[in-house]
Amino acid sequence: MAKRLSDTNKYKKKFIRSLPGAYKLLWDYICLDCDHAGIWEVDFEVAQLRIGSDMLINEKKAIELFNAEENKIIVLNGGSKWFIRPFIDFQYGRLDPNNRVHSSVLRLLAREGIKGLVSPLDEAKDMAKDKDKDKDKDKEDIREKYAFLKDTVFKKAFEDYLAGRKKKATDRAKELILMDLHKHNIQIAIKMLEQSIKNGWVGVFELKEDKLKFEQYKTPRQSQVRKDPKPNKDCTNCSGTGKFKLENGKISQCWCVS
Repeated sequence: MAKRLSDTNKYKKKFIRSLPGAYKLLWDYICLDCDHAGIWEVDFEVAQLRIGSDMLINEKKAIELFNAEENKIIVLNGGSKWFIRPFIDFQYGRLDPNNRVHSSVLRLLAREGIKGLVSPLDEAKDMAKDKDKDKDKDKEDIREKYAFLKDTVFKKAFEDYLAGRKKKATDRAKELILMDLHKHNIQIAIKMLEQSIKNGWVGVFELKEDKLKFEQYKTPRQSQVRKDPKPNKDCTNCSGTGKFKLENGKISQCWCVS
């Protein structure tokens, strides 16, 4: 005996709530009586017997009700079969061709000529394709925005730097790094990337050698220039010697020495 998943909230949903009692039962019945691909062999005589003679159903009325807001039923083979569209998405979710049951479902759908429909698997594939297209477009936009990427040497250095990072760079991080690199000329930018690659750095920094040169040749601050202290020759406290004798006999430096 096959088992099917059932939605415990289905009677709260507008679709089921809007159906007359007999057609609520019919919907439940066809979802249980169909095959594992959601295809029901249409037999209203048997359906009526199983639902009960006090719950009268009609094929034309059923189609009208089930497809009132959206097409939940696809009529196949001139009306001898119905394909229940929500069935696969609810029972299986995303179909995987490598799964034995799912591949069997895909074969049954193909055999019935259900090709115009987009299956959950196809939707997933299409979404993946769209996502890849968006990524390609973003890459093109970045290449247009950051001119250095058009240079093969810079591009190779940038790709090598990204590949060697211990932490994978996000798209935002890549943009920020490119912005910093574009503040320099392309030769310096390439050297900065090579410096990070060589040292295994996550970030990109100014060249060490340039910084050392700058430190070597920059003018020292006034406060860093050493001056030899000189006493005031006109000082009456030390008579210009820079030292004077305290009451306890110790020699101290005079305040005039600067």
